[in-house]
Amino acid sequence: RSPGGMSFAASLARPLGARALRSTRSGSPTRHRSHRRAARIHAAEAEPAPTETKGRFRRRDPDAAPKPAPLGSGPDANAPPSGIKVIPVEQRSRDAFQGVAKVDGEAEDPALRSAKLAAGDALAILAFAAIGRGNHGEGMFFGDVLGTALPFLIGWFATAPLTGTFGEDARSTKTSNAAFAAAKGVIAGVPAGLVLRSIGKGAPPPVPFAIVAMVANGVLLVGWRTWFAGRGAGGAGAGGNKKGNPLEFMNLLMSLTKRW
Repeated sequence: RSPGGMSFAASLARPLGARALRSTRSGSPTRHRSHRRAARIHAAEAEPAPTETKGRFRRRDPDAAPKPAPLGSGPDANAPPSGIKVIPVEQRSRDAFQGVAKVDGEAEDPALRSAKLAAGDALAILAFAAIGRGNHGEGMFFGDVLGTALPFLIGWFATAPLTGTFGEDARSTKTSNAAFAAAKGVIAGVPAGLVLRSIGKGAPPPVPFAIVAMVANGVLLVGWRTWFAGRGAGGAGAGGNKKGNPLEFMNLLMSLTKRW
């Protein structure tokens, strides 16, 4: 027994009981560690499987739903609006524009321009034949003039596919291209006409006549083609202003009236 009257066993049991009570209330460190380990295992099971990574970047699952766009974001300002069909101006109808835009935007049909070139070439060759017959004092009836010009007409148009007399350069509004195409036609077409004329008459033409035919047809045809190309360019001056004609003015008035 202790001096206070308490036995030795009771004095030992009292601190042990108080220590056990504190352990029951607060929990032992071992129990806390087990709880934390169980929580980590449960959290690991709840997390989804990690996605495949390559290097420092994580590859996105293709089956995953797209991430929502951040607040305030929208489509690209430069992107074309959806639901609107864009039609190029070149595919619009002829009445898409009226007024000055219609007159300035009209392009001449290549077939029509080639027909104009052919008509002008024929008139130039007929003029050569008429001038030649007039200088020699021969008849100026249309049949006679046509008979003189016929070999050169056939030679000119027969060699046109070979020389590109009615090709893209010939239809161009650049005077240099048009003049070069006409010169190629003269080099091939006029000699062909001289050969046909010699076959028809049964004798070769005199050398002076052949030289005059080459020079005269060259001047008439190249000059006509150059003028036509410059006229097709619209006669734009140094300031870039277009010089119209009465037909374009009437077309402008008619298109404005139709628009109103």
